[in-house]
Amino acid sequence: MSRPNVHGLPQFLRKDDKGYFLDYFIREGGLRKRKRVRLGFIPLTQAKQVLSQHTREIVAGKYLAEEKPEVGFTEAADLFLAYSEARRKSHVNDLFMVKRLKGYFGNRPLSSLTPDIVEGYLTQRRKAGNVAFGGKPLSNCTLNRDLGVIKSIMSRAVFNGLLEKNPIQKVRAFREESRDRTLTQEEYQSLLGYCSPRLSAIVQLAYWTGMRRGEILGLRWEQVDFQNKVVNLEAADTKTQEKREVPLTEGLLKLLKRTPRNLGSPYVFTYKGQRIRNIKTGFRKAVRKAGIKNFRFHDLRHCAVTNLRKAGVNDSVIMSISGHKTYAMFKRYNRIDRKDRVDALKQVERQFDTDMTPALTNQEVKS
Repeated sequence: MSRPNVHGLPQFLRKDDKGYFLDYFIREGGLRKRKRVRLGFIPLTQAKQVLSQHTREIVAGKYLAEEKPEVGFTEAADLFLAYSEARRKSHVNDLFMVKRLKGYFGNRPLSSLTPDIVEGYLTQRRKAGNVAFGGKPLSNCTLNRDLGVIKSIMSRAVFNGLLEKNPIQKVRAFREESRDRTLTQEEYQSLLGYCSPRLSAIVQLAYWTGMRRGEILGLRWEQVDFQNKVVNLEAADTKTQEKREVPLTEGLLKLLKRTPRNLGSPYVFTYKGQRIRNIKTGFRKAVRKAGIKNFRFHDLRHCAVTNLRKAGVNDSVIMSISGHKTYAMFKRYNRIDRKDRVDALKQVERQFDTDMTPALTNQEVKS
C-alpha cells in the first residue's frame, strides 16, 4: 500500500459526513477521470478490506491513471527559455542566468525545491561575487534578478501543468536601494563635450526623452515622424511590450536631421554600415574624462523624468512619455532633491504672505 493521505487514511480511502468512500482515477477515452465508490458508515477495518479488494486492480492500472513522470529543473528551465525567446525582451540575459542556475540545481525534481534550498543558492552566489570582476560584491538588485528567473521557471511549470504549485513562491526578494543620481547642467554639458557626435546624439535623446538604451539603439528612421515631431515606438520595441509615442524637442529634431543616414541600414545610429549595439565603453570613457562620479547611462532616464517633473508636467503625462507602467516604479525615477524641498517652503511662504495681505489691509482701515 502507498503512503497515507492527508486524513491519515490509506491512499484511495476517504471519509466525509456520508461515511467512507474510495477515491481514485480511471482512464476513459484517453482522458483522466475521477472515480468514487461510496462505502457508507461501515467500520474502518471493513473499509480497508474493501479497499484491499480494489487495490490489485487499481495498482495494475485498470482504474488509476498513470502518474506523470517527475519534471526536473533542467527540463523546466529549457521550457522557460523557449517562452523567454518568444516573449521576453531580456532573453539574452535569461540565457546566461539559466546556464548558471542549471549548474547549481542540476536536474533535481522541481517539487523538491524548497525556500531554504533557494536561499542556499542566493547565499552561495553572494559569497562568490561577480567572477568576471574579481569577485566584486553583488548588489541586492542582481540577486533579485536571479531569484526572479528561478520563480519564473517555477511559475511557467505550474502554468503548463508540470507542477501543482510553486513551492518557492513566498521567497522574499532583497530590499533594493533605488538610484537617484541625476546630472547638473554643468555636468551634462561637460559630458556632451567628451562624447563623439554619434554618442552625443544618443545621450541627448536619453536625457530629454527618457527613452531606454535599447529603444534608442534600435531606433529606425521609419519611426521618426518629423512632421508630427514624435518617435513612434511599437510594442516590440519597448521593454513593457506596449507601444508609445515619444515627443521630440526642436533641438532633437535638428539633431536627428543632421545625423548621417546609411542607405543600407534602416537604423538611425550606425557605425561602418552596421547598427550600433553597444556604447558602454565609449560612454564610460566620456564620463571618466568629464570627471563625473557614480553615473551610468540608465541614470539619464532619471534625469529626463526629474526634469519633466520640475518643469511642471503632470505625472501621468510623464509616465506616458517614459513608458512606466506603474506609479511605484515611476517614483523610483522621480528624484526629489534639496532644491525641491527648499522651493516647497518658499512656495508656502509666498502663499502665506498672499493670504495675510488682505487681513493686514483690513486692520489698517479699521485703525
